[in-house]
Amino acid sequence: MNKTFISFLVFVGTLVGFHMGVFPIFTPKEPTWVINRYVYFLCIIATLIIVNIVLRLKPPISLNALVVWSLGFYFYKFILYPPIPWTLFITYMMLWSIGTFLFISQDEETFREFRKPIVKMIIGEYKLARIVVFAALPILVGFGTYKALIPKFQEPVELRTVHPAPPATTRVHGKTYTLETQKNPYRIDEQDKYQKSFPFLDADKQEYMKNVTEGGTVFFQNCHYCHGDQLNGLGMFSHVFNPTPANFVDPGTIAMLRESFLFWRVSKGGPGLPNESTPWSSAMPPWEEHLTTEQIWKVILFEYWYTGWHPRTFDDESSIVGVKE
Repeated sequence: MNKTFISFLVFVGTLVGFHMGVFPIFTPKEPTWVINRYVYFLCIIATLIIVNIVLRLKPPISLNALVVWSLGFYFYKFILYPPIPWTLFITYMMLWSIGTFLFISQDEETFREFRKPIVKMIIGEYKLARIVVFAALPILVGFGTYKALIPKFQEPVELRTVHPAPPATTRVHGKTYTLETQKNPYRIDEQDKYQKSFPFLDADKQEYMKNVTEGGTVFFQNCHYCHGDQLNGLGMFSHVFNPTPANFVDPGTIAMLRESFLFWRVSKGGPGLPNESTPWSSAMPPWEEHLTTEQIWKVILFEYWYTGWHPRTFDDESSIVGVKE
């Protein structure tokens, strides 16, 4: 049997055998100094060299070039970890191909040897190879053209947002709330009149402070563990969450939102977020399972009073819209 053909079979058999049988062994979840991808690649090269020496094979320069180029492709495709982007892979393979060409064209004799089988195939001396190549070329070109022109149906794009748009309505404790028109039923007066008041002391003097006090009591019983006793998102449990709990003192949070938005978010929690909110899914539980509707509204009232922010509004603040069954 022709030694060139034997060398080709040795290369293909070694690469396929190693990839199918040995590769899983050298790619554990936790690689070591011995069991890893790069030692595996060195084993492939060592095996090819040893087999060629033992069988006294002297592959021609064209086959050597094919082996070198294929090993480079295999290294960048399967060995290098983590995987590199496709554009970087193309760049590396272009450089590898240039290096392979320089290897085969290092002198006239080597390059002539490399060209010999190609020339013999073209002039018809290698008839079978000529038939295969000239039959495969139009098939490959046609297949590439077909793949390029065939209509492609891309998956719909899912936009991501930190503050997802709320639904038109939300149902809490058996009642449906229209969020676009819903107001906080306990915002009965302008909060700035009470900025110098103190909850728990002035609650008996004004109805507004009574509601703020009740909301603050609920907040410190349930919410301050994550959102912090200063409402800055630095509660004792905040550092174990990603993303961290909202910082209400930050002007980019509740100061930019309507109270109805907070009512929806607090009621439904992280599980009630739509798909576009991922990967920023909140760890907040659905508080409608633990608090009454009145408690949720009063907590929101307390958060705005404490931080001094005013909720976003689109119309008269004094109008209060009820709920529908």
